[in-house]
Amino acid sequence: MMRTTIKQRAVIWLGLLMMSLPVTARQAATLPQATEQKINDISQMLRDNPQVVDDLHESLQRYVHQQNQFDAVLKQHHDYIYNNPDQPSYGAKQPKLTIAFFTDYSCPWCKKLTPVLQQLAEKYPELKVVDILVPLKEINSDENSASYALNTWQNQPTKFAQVSELLVNKPGSHNPGSLLRVAKKTDTRQQLEPQDKTHQQVTKNYQLFAQLGLQGTPAMLIGDQVIPGYLPIEKLEPIIQAQLAQ
Repeated sequence: MMRTTIKQRAVIWLGLLMMSLPVTARQAATLPQATEQKINDISQMLRDNPQVVDDLHESLQRYVHQQNQFDAVLKQHHDYIYNNPDQPSYGAKQPKLTIAFFTDYSCPWCKKLTPVLQQLAEKYPELKVVDILVPLKEINSDENSASYALNTWQNQPTKFAQVSELLVNKPGSHNPGSLLRVAKKTDTRQQLEPQDKTHQQVTKNYQLFAQLGLQGTPAMLIGDQVIPGYLPIEKLEPIIQAQLAQ
C-alpha cells in the first residue's frame, strides 16, 4: 500500500517543476547531489519520451489542485475532527499524536482495524484515537449504526464502550434488527430514536469524507499521512512510533 506524506509529495512536485528551470536556477537551490541526479534522469526520460509530457502535466495540475483542496479542508475543519467532544474517542487526554479514524460499523475491515487501534492506544499513553463515523453501507437508512452510536456517546456515555464493542463484533452489515438487539442488551433503546444533532453530525462526517478525497473505509489520518485500508499491527505500529518520535 503506497503512502506519501504531504512533505514528500511537495518534494516530488518541486523536483518535477525544477526540471523546467534553467540550470543556474536549479544549482542555486543547492539540492543534494543524489536528488540532482534523479531530477536530471527524469528530465532526460521526459525529453526522450515527449509524448507523455502533456498527460503528465495535466495529472500534476490535477494533483496539486486536489492536494490544495485537501490541505484547505483539513485546516478548516481541524477542530471538528481532532478536538470535538461529540466525536467518540479514546486514549490520551492530552495527546502527542491523534489518529482520525474514518470508520463504519458495517465495514468488515473497520471491524478488524478497531481492536488494533485500541491495542495501540493502550500501549502508547500519548496516543489518542478519534472515530469519525461514516455509515457508507447504511447510507439509505435513517436508523443506522453511526447515529445510534453517536446518540449513545453523547447521551449515555457510560454505555458507549459496550455498545461499540457489540456493533464491532457483529459479523456483516447492520440493519434495524441488529441495532435493536444491541440496544436491548445494553438498555439503550432510546438512543435508536433519530436526533437532529447526530443526524447533522453524520451528514457533516460524510461531507468531510468526500471533501478529503477518501475513497472508502477504513481510512486514517496519522500526522501528515493518509493511510487507506486495513493495516496489521506490525505495519501500523512503526508508523505511530515514528510520529511519536518527532
